[in-house]
Amino acid sequence: MFFGNMWPLAIAVVGIILCFIGFGLRDRNPGLVLMGIGFLAVLYAVFNKAKELFG
Repeated sequence: MFFGNMWPLAIAVVGIILCFIGFGLRDRNPGLVLMGIGFLAVLYAVFNKAKELFG
């Protein structure tokens, strides 16, 4: 599948963007939530790619 490798990268990029937005709003609860969601998205993308790479 041609787009099979695109989704983990897209999830990682969106997660990084959410982390940066959340870092700007870190004084309030929505900022912390955005940082957490972004961090979890990046972690998911990294683990998913590692599982795909190492079997």
